[in-house]
Parts: sequence; structure tokens; C-alpha cells
Amino acid sequence: MKSFWKQLVVIVVLVFAGKGASAQTIVITDIDDTVRPQYVQDLSDSAKYVFDKDSLFLGMSELLNVIAKDAQARVFYVTRAPEWLLGNTHRESLARGRFPGGVYFPRTVHSKDKHKYKVIEEIIDKTRPDDVIMLGDNGEADPGVYNTMTMMYPGIRFHQYIRNAYNTPKFGGEGTSLYLGQQFFVTPIEVALDLQRRGFLKNSSVRSLVDSLVPRIVAEKGKPKRGVMAFPYFVTCRDFYWSWDQEISVYPSLLDLKAKIEKRCNN
Repeated sequence: MKSFWKQLVVIVVLVFAGKGASAQTIVITDIDDTVRPQYVQDLSDSAKYVFDKDSLFLGMSELLNVIAKDAQARVFYVTRAPEWLLGNTHRESLARGRFPGGVYFPRTVHSKDKHKYKVIEEIIDKTRPDDVIMLGDNGEADPGVYNTMTMMYPGIRFHQYIRNAYNTPKFGGEGTSLYLGQQFFVTPIEVALDLQRRGFLKNSSVRSLVDSLVPRIVAEKGKPKRGVMAFPYFVTCRDFYWSWDQEISVYPSLLDLKAKIEKRCNN
């Protein structure tokens, strides 16, 4: 944990020491229902995860570490969750999960509706990136917030990945639908494959992720509620569409992953 926050302090200094700071690529990621389960759409069940520092989405730490290394990207953790309620849980979860060091922005001053807009705008204005990789989920506001950022900064290339944690109204759910330019994902593998196509990740890094994560995802049984999970019990992902058949010839185990995802998301 000390190492994680040592990295965080270093990055804070680098990013916010002055207006002259710049970066080619940055990562902005949500936390709840993106890298760790929270079940934000059910108040009673959501409460069970408030102090859970060990439950995580399988492979998200590995994915973010690879992105940070291959793309030489700075990582920003931006959440609408209030500092007083989830700040300690988030910090411990990121540390225990060995996520890359970064800057953590819980909600402290702004309202719930304004927090992400204000913080992300500040991050972009100070880092002045060429590319922004954005990770979120469709439980609440991420698709809308991220879409607004793309309109505010037309000169920046945005790469938006939204976890399909909840069915959208198309399938009788209350999950948020995607905006133009956004992609659903249900495991970190789809994000890695797409970032490889876009030139951010090395072939060797994606190979490592596929070889280490796919067997664990495929082997998961049932609908778990605690621990490191690919598909927590509350996930409903009927909106997800697999579009990586061309990579199966390179990574044959993707065929098993595709079958696993289609079975789970249609169940």
C-alpha cells in the first residue's frame, strides 16, 4: 500500500505542479461497478460492498497496469462516491488489488451531478493530452459524462469503454445506453484487444493478458458475490455484442471466452 501511495504522490506532483505539465495519453477510470463491484442500482445490496475492500472485477488491475506501461499513461481514478463513505474502501481496494499508482478523486466539494464533469475537465485542462482512455460502467452517469467531454474537447482523441453491468431499457433494464463512439465491455480482454487495434498495447502484453486471464474467466462457476470475480451475481449484460472474431486465429482461447460471455450474458 505504501508503494501505491508513493506513486500517487509522485504523479500528483508531476501533474499539478504547474500549468506547463503535459501528457500524451491519460487514463480516466471510474471505480464502482467498473473496477470493483458495488451494485449501484440496488441500495440494500450496494450497502454490502461499502466496506468490502477485497471484491474486485477480475483482471482490471492487470489491464490498467499494462495500459499505464505500454501507453506510458497517467491514471486518474474519478468517482462520484463521497469521500466520507467510500474513500477508505476505495484506497484499500486499489492498493490490495495492485492497481497502478494514480490520482484519486472522490466527491468532496461538488454535487453528485457536477463532480465528474468538473474533475475531468480540470484533469484534461492541466494535462493537455492527445489521447484519453476512459473506463466506466452503465450503472449511472458515466456514458453521459464521457460523451460530454468528447464534445467539449473536439481536438482530443477519446477512447471510451463502458462496462455492460446492467441491461439497458432495450432489454427491460435501467442501465444507461451508449453514445456514439462508446463501446461496451464485460471483461478486460475486450478493452485490451481494442486498444491493441488502436496501437496502444503491445502484442506481447495482450498475449500475456489473454493467457493469464481467459482461463480464469472461463473457469468461473455460478454467479459469485464476493472476491475477485469476472461476473458478479448482479451483472446483466444482454446489450453486449462480441466483435473480436478476427483475433481468435491469433488467440484461440478467445473462442472459449466468447462462448462463456454469450452464455452468461444471455442467461
